[in-house]
Order: sequence, then C-alpha cells, then structure tokens
Amino acid sequence: MRPITGADIIDFYNCRDELLTLTADGEFSGIDYTDVVNSPMQGTRADAYTFITTEDGDEAQVLLERSTIDDGEWFPDALDSDGNLAPSVADEMAAIINTDGILPSRALKAAEAGKQWKKATEEADRLAMARALAVAEVVAYCGGNQSLAGRTIGLDQSTVNKLVKKATAA
Repeated sequence: MRPITGADIIDFYNCRDELLTLTADGEFSGIDYTDVVNSPMQGTRADAYTFITTEDGDEAQVLLERSTIDDGEWFPDALDSDGNLAPSVADEMAAIINTDGILPSRALKAAEAGKQWKKATEEADRLAMARALAVAEVVAYCGGNQSLAGRTIGLDQSTVNKLVKKATAA
C-alpha cells in the first residue's frame, strides 16, 4: 500500500468514474455507483471514508466522489478554465485524503487487529494450560511415569515433562 498522490486523483477525475476507492488490496480504483452493492451512502451521494461492498463482493473505502470536484464543493478553484483538475489542487486533495481518511482508517484497522490478536493469544494460552493440566492428569493415572504417559497419549517424554511443569506451576 502507498499513499495516494495528486496524479492518482487526476487519473481518477479524467477517467470519469463516480467514486475513487481504496480496495482491500491497497489499490486505488475508480468505480460507478452501479458497482456498489451495499453501502452507507445516502441517496446518490457517498460519504467520504465510508466502506462499501462492490458487486464482486470486495470491500472498498470511498476516498473521493467525482461530483465534489465538479460542483466545486470541496475546492471551488479545483478546475481550470478548460475543465481540467489543477495539479496543485489534486496534490492538496491527496494530502488531505491521506491524513484524514486513509491513515485513521488503517490505524483503526490495526487497533482492531491488535484486539483480535490479544483475544486469540488469551484463548491459545487458556487451551495450552488445559492441555498441560490434562497431560498432568494422565501422568498421575500412570503412577507418575512420564514415559508411560507420553506413550499413552503420543507425546515424547520431554514434552510431557514440560507440560507437567507448566501444570504444576499454575
């Protein structure tokens, strides 16, 4: 993934698509409203930085709506007298989109991934302790013979030894 540039915005504007999006693959893509299946869009307008689902089932983040350039809503001086998007305005738009749209959404995504990782780690630790306690119980039923317990459950003796120590420390 790379930051969006003014050149990306000019390319989007020149291709006449209605929405500039950032795909889950980190690509900038121009699409039309007809390509959107599920979105939080109101009427025929897209809210900047919201996530949509495209016809092919992919998630994308809306970065820019073409009409905001055409209507002069965002930057009244965005278009020159020939109707071309001014490069300096496109660069300024890119800087704003990177700072206000792409970076915060990716920071939230990273924070959420961190929460999910922590939850998975806690679950893995819980399961590891359950395994250690179960192995220690097998050892106890084998009269404390870790070698016999290991053969019974298909583990080598050193693994059984480590798991028994873990269970004992709990």
